[in-house]
Amino acid sequence: MRTKVLSAIAAGLLLLSACGQGDESEDSNTPPTSVAAQDAKSTSLDDITVDGKMGKKPKVSFEAPLVMDKTEKKVLKEGTGDKVADGEQVTAQMTLVSGTTGKTVESSYDSDSAAGFPMDKSQISEGLYNALIDVKVGSRVMMSLNGNAQQGEASQTLVYVIDIEDTKKPLTRAEGKKADQSDNPVTVKWADDGAPSISKPKGKKPTELESYTTIEGKGDEVKKGQSVAVKYSGWLWDDTSKTFDSNWKKDGQPLVVAPVGEAQVIDGWNEGLVGKKVGDQVVLVVPPDKGYGKQGNDSIPGNSTLIFVVDILSAQG
Repeated sequence: MRTKVLSAIAAGLLLLSACGQGDESEDSNTPPTSVAAQDAKSTSLDDITVDGKMGKKPKVSFEAPLVMDKTEKKVLKEGTGDKVADGEQVTAQMTLVSGTTGKTVESSYDSDSAAGFPMDKSQISEGLYNALIDVKVGSRVMMSLNGNAQQGEASQTLVYVIDIEDTKKPLTRAEGKKADQSDNPVTVKWADDGAPSISKPKGKKPTELESYTTIEGKGDEVKKGQSVAVKYSGWLWDDTSKTFDSNWKKDGQPLVVAPVGEAQVIDGWNEGLVGKKVGDQVVLVVPPDKGYGKQGNDSIPGNSTLIFVVDILSAQG
């Protein structure tokens, strides 16, 4: 299941997911030009002023352009909560400011949901990981990062103000009561580590999205706009002898789908995950119009009906 970069924050931090795109009053769609170091008027995080209380969109000011060669961090306010640890799922409000213009490019405070991301260097940048590791919940952190020209933007220094709202150790697999599967088109079985396998489907291919729960979790309900961490495996309806994709087989790290309901994943996922519970294992039977359509994708032929088994490990934001 492949996701795409969703926003300027995602591009800068190399997140698989990030905060939703808010309504911006400033022209954030025009790429600023890169600025040479000798033209810089600000060169340090100490040159930046951040005003505003936690829980509110910060006002960030400095004399532009700001040029910094290295990624740096500064804890502006220390919280009193738990420390952010490796492998946890972080919820944070994030505000991105252009070092070239001094203007706010994007802020999760302008949307209805915070950003959610895993403390996993394979899914976020090392700069973000290092800025937040061992920092307490409730802290406000400022960091600089050099923008990546290959993302379609000119190379520049970016400034992030990150308000850490929560950190949790996600589940490693679905947890709860196993449900009766006798009426389902496929039967799910589990390896010792929780990795699923399925039987050959029975009946006709559905023409509409179908979902059913094989493990009933006890967590909170997944709401549209949240960041949802999952483990998953996918099969073709016509060939369930092998998966075409699975993060059980890769590095075992959860995939973050955000903002769920509008994420850049197939419609079957956006529609099928909302309303489920953390801890659930859900089987999604996805017809072509909710999957990869007539064109298919890589190893998925066109007009394929897909079967996914998805473990919902956390939901934040």
